[in-house]
Parts: sequence; structure tokens; C-alpha cells
Amino acid sequence: MSGIAARFSKILVLAGVALTVTASSGTAATTGRARILGAVPHAGVQLARAPIPHALSTTGIRAAAGPTTLTFDTSYQSVINQFFTDVAHDSGGVDNVYPVAKEYTDGSGAIQYQSIFGGSYVAHDPLPANGCDDGFDIYCLTDEQLQQEIQNVMTAKGWQGGLSHIFFLMTPNGVGSCGDDVSGECSTNSFCAYHSAFGPASAPVIYANEPYEGPYPGCIDPGTQGFPHDTDADTTVNTISHEHNEAITDPFGNGWIANDGNENGDLCAYGFGASLGGTPGSDAYNQVINGHHYDLQQEWSNLASGCIQRPGGAHTPPEFGSGPLLYGGGPVMHTNTVYAIYWLPTASNTNAPGVIGTAVVNQTLTTSNGSWAGGAAGFSYQWQRCSSVGTSCVNIAGATATTYKLTTADGGHVVRSTVRATNVNGVSPPAASTGNKMVVDIPTATKTPHISGRAKVGKKLSGSHGTWTYSPTYAYQWLRCNAHGASCRSISRATHAKYKLTKRDAKHRLRLRVTATNAAGSGTPATSAATARVKR
Repeated sequence: MSGIAARFSKILVLAGVALTVTASSGTAATTGRARILGAVPHAGVQLARAPIPHALSTTGIRAAAGPTTLTFDTSYQSVINQFFTDVAHDSGGVDNVYPVAKEYTDGSGAIQYQSIFGGSYVAHDPLPANGCDDGFDIYCLTDEQLQQEIQNVMTAKGWQGGLSHIFFLMTPNGVGSCGDDVSGECSTNSFCAYHSAFGPASAPVIYANEPYEGPYPGCIDPGTQGFPHDTDADTTVNTISHEHNEAITDPFGNGWIANDGNENGDLCAYGFGASLGGTPGSDAYNQVINGHHYDLQQEWSNLASGCIQRPGGAHTPPEFGSGPLLYGGGPVMHTNTVYAIYWLPTASNTNAPGVIGTAVVNQTLTTSNGSWAGGAAGFSYQWQRCSSVGTSCVNIAGATATTYKLTTADGGHVVRSTVRATNVNGVSPPAASTGNKMVVDIPTATKTPHISGRAKVGKKLSGSHGTWTYSPTYAYQWLRCNAHGASCRSISRATHAKYKLTKRDAKHRLRLRVTATNAAGSGTPATSAATARVKR
């Protein structure tokens, strides 16, 4: 639509329309990002939207509550994967809309109808915090956040960018998207899909954002469009064809584009031409690709000066703007390998679990669930034993309840809880409790008490408490023993670390008994070696 591309050029303003790169001697080119291109416009009906504040939050007022299920229709993935497979199977043919692009070229040659389906991947990465508010959906992601997920999947799968690769990211019901966090150009009111690119010029990542458009009435034309498989899937397949053909002919915004800013798909958006069979609004189709029926918008042909379903076919006037497409000097995709990414996120932890209770052996700890986004419907638990500083954590066998009774084995360790949330897409990564403390057990002596000083009546002896585990407090008791250091008895009121020898101590030996106590209780008392015989 004339104006859609213009509005989106304001969303991501860069120096020029191609990928921005900067290189210097000995350094690699920096990454850049193309402006959003070829946004499939809404066909007319738009959702009522609440005002989008400049400072966005996840609790902004909405005109209507969007879905929270974060799923696709049951046949969504299979229909789309079949479409990519069929387009690849019929590569080299002339009987569908894809070979229309063969009339466009760049300095190194013409586009070929040579498509490969590189595979699909279902990503269960939790959603990041909302980056935008589309006025309808509970969750909203910016273009930058979508790019990050594509990069995450590419890294996980070992997929590479480049001028012959394109990545389609399908987000589920309940996740809207906006170009950025302030423009208000979103999947609910402005676009049904778009393509763009990011990354280094040496290996650009060409991609398309394909929101789940089933809930949005603006992304179909019920009067003329057909749905031979499934309404939601076929709606997306049509926008996929739009973005696929645009990315092939104008991957960076400096390929083939009309004077008014429209690309080949924009000029013909929602123009389906004559049906080959079926009923419009029901099972109508205008393409047979690898034996399967599809209803795809036409593509602009400079040779035909109009929108066509296949090379040499009947043409119709453009739906939006006017041709012809003009060459801007940039590259085209001569061949293309397609990758499909289906983002079905598990729940996302927004506030870590907490542990209630005293970190003392034989005491019971209780974990909270923490806070979660993404439709968490159930939780599972695993307690872990970590080092004294909370690292190198390992699962405690059988400790999978909300409570855990600390044992002697936990003494000197940090024990924490981990919580996983389950939603319709599966089980989340674990979220670990924070603020955990080292578990304290009853103290034990690792070095016995010691007495220093001269054993003579009138002199003072000093006692050290020795060394104990678990940082206890200490109680002292001086003992008067026989001349051999045996048969010791407590000396009344001699309960300090220092003791002044009296006449009653003459010819006896003394010992010091220390009792260490902490939150877990008192350990077994430790007694020092005996002094020499006390002299008068």
C-alpha cells in the first residue's frame, strides 16, 4: 500500500536503504539493519486500539483483551511446511506465481525460480519482556526482539545467513508485534507481515516477520480470497508468498521498487485474480503447486504491466499504487533457501522464586513459585545442593516437592529451589530461587581449645576456643583436675576465657572445656590439653 512502506521507513531510519556497514583496516564490518520493507497492509478492517503511551508498559489499557494461549491452529505448521516444500518441488516451472520474479535482474544476472526448503524448527524460548504495546495482544515484541530470536535459533541450529537464505519467523496467537516501541505501527493496525534484514554485509540475515493473523480481520479479503486448507494457515501462506517474492526481488530496499515505495507484492496485495476452482471465501484456489491448492495474491510484472498469477497469464491493474518497478542498483536473491521458525514459547519467569525457612539442618524450607508470564498453568520443583557460595549446583535426589527438610549432607552448602512452569507449549527452563543462604549444621571442633600462660598461683591463664565449623558462639568452663590431669571437675564461676589461679589450684592441672552453639544447636564440647602442675 502506498504509504505503508513510507511510514515504515520512519521506523528504522538508517543511512541509506541497504545494510549499514563500516569497515576499517584490520577490522570486520559492523552489523547493520535494513529498514522494514514490504509490509503487507491491512485489507481494510482494523482492530480498535487503545492509545499507545510513549512510555510503554505490559499493563497498558487495551480496547480488547487479546488471546493468551500462545498457540497455532492445529494444522498451521503442517500447511506452511507443505507450502514451502511444494514451492521448492516446483522450482524451475512456470505454472505458479514464483517464476514471475525471473524477469528481474541485477548486475550479476537474473533471478532464478530455484527454491529450497532448508527445514523448520519449533523454538520454545520464553518470550522476553514486552517491548511494545499493540493495543490488543497481551504480548508484544519489537522488530529488534524478533531479530534476536531469529539469531538465537540460527545459533542453535547452525544456520547461516547470506544472500541466498531467508528466514520466516511465525509467532503464535497472542503475540503481536510493532516496528518499535513508540511509532504505533503494529500487526493490529498497519501490517500483516513484513521483510527486512540485519547483520553484516558479508552474511546478511534476510527474514520475514509473520504474526499469527487469525484474530485480526484486516489480513484477509473474505470476498475474493480462498482458504483451501485452513483459514489461519492459508492467511499466513498468502502473506508468506508476498514477503518471499519481495525479499527475492528487493532484499535490502535498493532492488526492484516502484517510485511510490511499493514492491512487487505491495502493488498486488489482496488481488487474487480468477480462481481455478472452489468458492471465494471458502475453498477457492488460484494456484496448483506440487498438486496442492493455494490461493495466493498475484505479483507485479513489468513485462505484463500488471498483476499476474503466472508468467504469460492474464493481468489485472495494481491494487495499490502504480508500476513499473524500477531497479535501484542493489542485489536480488538469485536462488533462495527457506527456513521456517515457529516460536511457541514456554512460560517466562518475571520474578524469581523465593525460599522461606531457616537454613539449618533438620529445618524445612518452602519455595514459592515466583511470577511467570506466558500462561503458566502448572509448576514442578527441584531442590539443588550448591557450593558454599551458591555455585556448582546439583539436583538433590527425590527433592521435588514445594518443601524440603534439610539434612546433615546439606551442611556447609547453599540449598536452593528451582521452579519450572508448564504452559500449552511445554515446560520452561528452570528459574532458581535468589537470596539463598548457606545451611548451618551443629558445630564441630576442627582444632581443640588451647591454654596459654604460667601455671602458678596468682597468675592468669588464657584460653582460646579453638576452631569450629559454622561460625558458632562459645561458652567456657575451666576444669580442675588431679595431678595427672584426670578426674576433672568444674570450677565454680570460672566461665570466661581467662582464669586467675588460686591456692586451691596448687598441685593440680587445669583444662578448659569449650561448648560451641549456633542456630542448629550445641556441638559436642571440646576440652583442651592439661596445663602443667600449678606451682605455689
